[in-house]
Amino acid sequence: MDKKIVLKLYDFTLNRKGVYDFIKFIVNISVYIFFLIFGIMTVTLAIIGDERVFKFFFVTVFIIFFNMLIRKLIGRKRPFDVLKINSIVSHKSAGSFPSNHSASAMAIAVAFFYMSHICGIIIFAMAIVTGIARVFAGLHYLSDVLAGFFVGIFLGYLGFFCV
Repeated sequence: MDKKIVLKLYDFTLNRKGVYDFIKFIVNISVYIFFLIFGIMTVTLAIIGDERVFKFFFVTVFIIFFNMLIRKLIGRKRPFDVLKINSIVSHKSAGSFPSNHSASAMAIAVAFFYMSHICGIIIFAMAIVTGIARVFAGLHYLSDVLAGFFVGIFLGYLGFFCV
């Protein structure tokens, strides 16, 4: 099922220039946007002396590294390697499950939700677009992205709202 979804979305993207350009833009720029806003918020909290800066920074970083560990242990191949397709953007062959970009984006979204519900909801929507774009681009299976979302949301919830 996962393979069929990737192939359908990938073919859809290849056959529509506007979609192709949008997906390529999102995949290329999203990581920079998320880490830029995360960095700006971390520095801002530190400058104003907000004690939540430690939780904001360390919980998010923990989630990202935890997801990277899971991914190394599982070692699932990327769709472009398995399905012999050319991903929309160049990417190295590495683990695919769970998606680091999806987990990181959701962890950052939960971190912002912890600080401001409105900002968190906006970034949550951006995270969904980022994750789904990676499936359209042939970089991840849908299950990779959903698992990344789960890791980011679940551990973010635990770290920000239960500890």
